[in-house]
Order: sequence, then C-alpha cells, then structure tokens
Amino acid sequence: MESNGNPISIPPQEDLAEVQKPTSLLIAQFFLFPLIIIAFGVGVFLLFGYITYDQKSPQEYLSELRQNAGYSPFDTRRWQAALELSKVIAAQTEELRETNFGAELISVYKNAKMDDTRIRQFLAISLGHLGDPAAVPALTEGLDDNDSETQIWTLWALGTIGNKQAASAVTAKLQSEDSGIRIMAAHVLGALKNSVAIHDLQIALNDRAAAVRWNAAMALAQMNDTTGVDVLIELTNRDYLEQFLEMSEEDKNNAIVNAVKCLTLLKIEGAREKIGLLSESDPSLLVRGAALEALATY
Repeated sequence: MESNGNPISIPPQEDLAEVQKPTSLLIAQFFLFPLIIIAFGVGVFLLFGYITYDQKSPQEYLSELRQNAGYSPFDTRRWQAALELSKVIAAQTEELRETNFGAELISVYKNAKMDDTRIRQFLAISLGHLGDPAAVPALTEGLDDNDSETQIWTLWALGTIGNKQAASAVTAKLQSEDSGIRIMAAHVLGALKNSVAIHDLQIALNDRAAAVRWNAAMALAQMNDTTGVDVLIELTNRDYLEQFLEMSEEDKNNAIVNAVKCLTLLKIEGAREKIGLLSESDPSLLVRGAALEALATY
C-alpha cells in the first residue's frame, strides 16, 4: 500500500525519528522525514499514553513477549509490553549495553516474525535504541516484512545503529512501491555513508516523490557527492516550496535550513550567493541564522 508521499520536514535538531525521546545520531539533523513516521509515532503516544501500565524491568517485558501461547489479536498485553519495553530501553540504554540483554532482545525479535505488527515495530524500535551492531543481520532480514510501517521502523533502527553493512539491503528499498519506505531508505543511507549506495541515490534524485529526491540529495551530500546540488538549491527557494500545501511555515523553514547545511558541507561556490541572499532577506530568523553560520565556514 502506498504511503502518503507528501514531503514534510522535521526540525533540524531532531534525530532520525522520535518515539519517546530522540536517539543520538549526529547527521540526522540534516534530513527530512516521511509523514507516515510522524503520524504513526504521534498517534501511538497520544492514543496509548493514557493506558496505565505498571513499569517492569526489561527482562520482565521480554518474558511477557516470549509467551506466545494462545495469543489473540484482541489480547493487548503483549504489544503493550513491547511498547513499554521500547520506552524503558530508551531510558536505560547505557546500563543495558553492559549486559547480555541485547542478545536476548534479538532472539525475541527473530521469533516475532508472525506476530502483531505493533509488536514487531516496537521491537525494532527497541533494537534501534539499544544500538547493538549484532542486531543488524536480524533487522536486515526484517526489511522483508509485509507491513510497510514495520519496514519503515526497521529502516529507522538500522540507521540509528549506523552499521555500514546494512547499506546494500537499505539501498534495495529505494525501489519500493511505498513512498514512505523510499523516503526513509534515502534518509538512512545518509546515516550509513556507504559509497555502495551512491549510484542508486543518484537515480533517486528523479523519484516521483519530492521528499525522496530531497533525502537522496542530502544523503549524497553526506558522502561528499555533488550530484544532488540542483535539488538542494531548489529546496532553498520559497516559491518552490509554496506548491507543497501540506507543509507549514516551520516545515519550510527547516527544509531550507537543512538544504543550506548540506550545501555548506559541499562548499558549493555557486550556492554561496544564494545563501548570502537568504542571510539578508529571508523572513525567517532561523533561516537567516543558519545562512550566516554557513557563510562563516565558506
């Protein structure tokens, strides 16, 4: 099923995605995100934030998730356990990394192939928070999931872990029929910075979904490839952004800031004049500030 491909941006200070609290991935501030991630993430926590659920230890939540017998889609306990587990791991990442918890979590994730999609999604999120490179093979296999949102969260997890070995599998997702998957795949490839993806990202600059083109151009900039410069310069044009009615003014400001940062990474001399104009006359203080900062490094 085709996700909503309308390009929406996230504030540049955000990380790859926000589930409860942002994860640490420095390059993520340069990227744009698919609407499906925002809608799903916000929806989950608005809807289920009201559910009272006694907090347990990560091991206790894993035990609940191992109890598959008699599982019914009407039984909410196990996917709620997966949700709570993702939140606990986000809060206790450093402590858990010093234990054998990662191996246990990977095992539970592997055994969840036929489980509720929500369980698979929250387990992928948990693996992303934990950041254990040992999870990459299992997550890579998880990219074959039939559910598009689960694939997106699995991509997110691989990008958050940041292991280059995942690049080939992520690159293949640029061919997905689902625009949300293609957007996240392009975004994650910028995080992985593996040159094996450059050719496919160059092709993605012609994708029918604008947000795929934007993310592909930014991913290429992360790898010091200038092929997407025209896309980045176009993204600094407010008249161009006006055609995307779904974008708020904040979205547009952040899109321009992201493009400016990527152009600065490439030190494109032809873009310097454009950035200079933004620093002087753009209506957004955020954009003017980013442009001034960029000019200082040229």
